[in-house]
Amino acid sequence: MKKVFLYIMIVGSVLSLNSCLEEISSEASLDASSELAEDDVNKLLVGLYRKVRHPNSNGYFAVMATEIMADNYKPVKFQWFQVQNIYEHNVPSNDLLLRNLYVDFYAGIDRANTILKSPSANKDQKGKAKFYRAYTYLRLFDMYERVPIIDENYNRQPIAPSSKEDVLNFIIEDLKYGKENMVEFDGKNVGLSSKVPTKEAAAALLARVYRLKGDLAAAANEAEYVIGTNKFSIAQNPKERDSEVITMLKGNKAEEAGSWGWIMSYEARTWNCFAAADDLLNLISDNDTRRALFDFDKKDERNGYVFSNKYKTQDNSDLLVVRIPEMYLISAEAGNTNRLRELQNIRNSTLSLEDERRLEMSFEWTRWQDLKLSKKQDYVLPYPQQAVDSNPLLK
Repeated sequence: MKKVFLYIMIVGSVLSLNSCLEEISSEASLDASSELAEDDVNKLLVGLYRKVRHPNSNGYFAVMATEIMADNYKPVKFQWFQVQNIYEHNVPSNDLLLRNLYVDFYAGIDRANTILKSPSANKDQKGKAKFYRAYTYLRLFDMYERVPIIDENYNRQPIAPSSKEDVLNFIIEDLKYGKENMVEFDGKNVGLSSKVPTKEAAAALLARVYRLKGDLAAAANEAEYVIGTNKFSIAQNPKERDSEVITMLKGNKAEEAGSWGWIMSYEARTWNCFAAADDLLNLISDNDTRRALFDFDKKDERNGYVFSNKYKTQDNSDLLVVRIPEMYLISAEAGNTNRLRELQNIRNSTLSLEDERRLEMSFEWTRWQDLKLSKKQDYVLPYPQQAVDSNPLLK
């Protein structure tokens, strides 16, 4: 893994985004505006997939940013002051890492838009492109809330940020398209289906976004739809979670795409490193099956720090996007209390719904929005100064 901060000169902003044709060398001659074979569009989707999974050379912090801002981490060491700024909610607009957390997400959106403009893309392929576009906008929403909405018809002119409600509505429409047009999750081929967007994955993200919007009834409907497919189940052993994963992004060691597990481990203690927060650990009883996801037995030899082992410590940890326990928790929040009991019976837990959600979803990039929904946080990252300079409407 690279431990050197890359001082990259980012030229341009959302108005000069990278083409999605640059990702794979075999794509260099592809023109998405012309007729392409199905396999050619799939190559464009691979390029999009790779950009969403690992937006830039510091992609691990693009994934972890909102979790760092939340309260589940206990910092062990800050090698970079930029990471400490995120943790302390004190990020200046000219921060280098901040630029990467904006421009490179829009580069992924640009790749999705290129696919959506292709006359050769079928409905399933467009559904996947819209799924990844929605997922990327959700990450931008988590960090900035109000952001410019750039779709496949964008004319490259200055554009103002949309309202929070409009951003969520845009995400919802993309996910609704994906739910209607993507293939179903194949329960007989879980290993493959969990690595690509499916109807069920779109419905699961819809449940999350409806909850953010405050529409718990709609959120519960989507959650119950996913539960009702009977294709997913809460694992008795949370470390063996294949049955739980609705969709994820596959880590890749050669590309160092999946380093967040390493940063959350004892191995990273001399670099930027995060252990689990004390008040999170206090939620875990001796009988809770999720205790296996934390290295309590090594606490004394690690200066009192307890680390999560939810992710692998190599540079190829998979990125969890959504799991079935979240659907149970969303349905329970909407009033279906039996869903909470079902989850707790498997986890051997008796926590409140709020604490159950915090523990179950810890280190899955949802805690920041939970804090905002409960009015415990209101911090928003500033727009990068370079993006503001390039787009005068970005205020």
